[in-house]
Amino acid sequence: MIIAVEGTKSFADYEIFMRAMSVALSNVKDNDIQVWSLGPHSINNYTAAFCNSSENFLKQKGFKISFHKVYAGWVAENIQHVNYYGYFSAPKESLSKMTTLAQSVQTCEVGVFRY
Repeated sequence: MIIAVEGTKSFADYEIFMRAMSVALSNVKDNDIQVWSLGPHSINNYTAAFCNSSENFLKQKGFKISFHKVYAGWVAENIQHVNYYGYFSAPKESLSKMTTLAQSVQTCEVGVFRY
């Protein structure tokens, strides 16, 4: 399973991020979980912290989790492989181009979190 996450510079709620990642993991069917982070820096940090803190628990359940920082162009080329796309922003901010692209892919579930 591949989870891609992206946010805006104004998003700064780690608890919401953790809940969103729980939502993403609720549909896991594959034992190998890859988390791709498109940034910005705070989202990369949240993603790394989530992967590090959940690694031992997931390992006990038979899952392997890995974290990768990626750029938008690379994700756009590989969007057909993404199973869940999480977008994090403050209220009233518009969706990114990548989020709109992810919404157009039938096999990709998109979660938009605005807080």
